[in-house]
Amino acid sequence: MILDKYKYLLFDLDDTLLDFGKAQTLAFKKLLEDENIEYSDELFEQYETINKSLWRSFERGEISNKEVTSKRFIRFFALFNMKVDGSEIDNRYRSYLAEGNQLFEGIVEMLEKLSLTHKLYIASNGIGVTQHTRLKNNNLNKYFEKIFISEEIGSKKPDSEFFDIIFKEIGVEDKGEVLMIGDTLTSDILGANNVGIDSCLVDIHGIENPEINPTYKIVKTIDLLNI
Repeated sequence: MILDKYKYLLFDLDDTLLDFGKAQTLAFKKLLEDENIEYSDELFEQYETINKSLWRSFERGEISNKEVTSKRFIRFFALFNMKVDGSEIDNRYRSYLAEGNQLFEGIVEMLEKLSLTHKLYIASNGIGVTQHTRLKNNNLNKYFEKIFISEEIGSKKPDSEFFDIIFKEIGVEDKGEVLMIGDTLTSDILGANNVGIDSCLVDIHGIENPEINPTYKIVKTIDLLNI
């Protein structure tokens, strides 16, 4: 099995281990309910456009993650001519985001197996308190040697510094023993390419970019066991 060549497996969290799409939709519905706004797929798509645009700006180093989380709802609710406290709304949204079981099917069994043969780590660009809560709620902490979150280590994917911090912390001597697994080309895969490690794209979004190429591509994270 190709996976045998690696010692260290770095996992993204959202849309890689946890179904962020499901969690996000439920949290967004609860938030709109709080504000007496009827949910629709069109409204969710409008929010998604705003949110993704801000996170891409974060990845490019143009804004901080705190600016992402405070501005996204200010911009969204401005569509209704509503002025809101962006931080308060976002705190409420993230509390909803952390609720419930959000695991993709087969993830626990996969981690059980891989934890016997590899050293597993989380490498996430998410918000620290939210990611820790979601890991705890889904009982995943026990599988990971360490959890690296951009907000807490002071750097982000795809920056080389993010990975260099991880390499130093876990004692990587041979980058050929490291595999980054994630769903996002512009952070997970580009970041891996930037530091010269192999990567595996979990291609749930079906987005192509000829300039950013993963070492491997799978449809579901559990397919990792078959590469």
